[in-house]
Amino acid sequence: MVIAIDLGSNTFRVALIKKEQNGFSNEQIYEKIVGAARGLNESGKIGLEAKNRLFEAIVEAKSKFDFTKFKCVAVATEAFRVASNSEEIFSEIREKFGINFHIIDGQAEAKLTFLGVQNALRKLRINDKFGIIDIGGASSEIGEDGKFISFKFGIITFYERFKALDLMQENAKIYTKEAREFLTSLDNRLIVLTSGVPTTIAALKLGLNYENYDPKKVSGYELKNDDLAWFVNELLKMDDKSADVAVGRSRKYPLIAGTLLLKELLNGQKAKFIVIDDGLREGVGTAYLKGIFQEIITKF
Repeated sequence: MVIAIDLGSNTFRVALIKKEQNGFSNEQIYEKIVGAARGLNESGKIGLEAKNRLFEAIVEAKSKFDFTKFKCVAVATEAFRVASNSEEIFSEIREKFGINFHIIDGQAEAKLTFLGVQNALRKLRINDKFGIIDIGGASSEIGEDGKFISFKFGIITFYERFKALDLMQENAKIYTKEAREFLTSLDNRLIVLTSGVPTTIAALKLGLNYENYDPKKVSGYELKNDDLAWFVNELLKMDDKSADVAVGRSRKYPLIAGTLLLKELLNGQKAKFIVIDDGLREGVGTAYLKGIFQEIITKF
């Protein structure tokens, strides 16, 4: 078994991954919103509040997982690729917590996410050829096996740039133009949607909220185009306190931003859309237990 950590531009996700006969499974999971990309557009740095939230999340994770018994493999993504103080933060984490983070590039992130999704689909007995869309906090990875591109837009950076709903609606199509063209060129009949936006849409459609969120119920949900407009309308009807309960604290407007981006990406696609909770975190654990983690993060 291995402890796999995905430190994204918005969320800190940890899982204890176990090898089984038919693939790999999560024995234990933990996640927390740390908002690493908040303020990144303006400052070019990971902010002090985000750093403190990250350190608190690591302390919580250390109390829940046996880091003395199991190897830990940790990756960080786009916010840390561009922030000027990433190395300083990770040096402090190594000293305080003994965790060594690998800052991986977009290609490696997409490949590892693909592995995590592939394993989840096998467990659901879905063997179709598929593509992935992973809209993160500061970047979005799109592709299919052997062909991936990381695009420089994400829900946090997009939301912080525009803030107002009308401006986000006007600019979502512009921001996603190249990504939409690339996605169309792949021509997959099945597109897997992973990351916080589609999983939260699926959860709300299933009657779940942030506290009772269940990844097993969410994975395999078939998302329809109508679900996206429904989700935005539901969030707009909620006051901030109700939204905090439904989808998590301070997530209402970034989720609306991400849904507008996803809506533009999926516009005109004739594929079936499946939501899968598993992603980069599970891919990191899968790759490590397969002995290919180092090869992936150095190849790309």
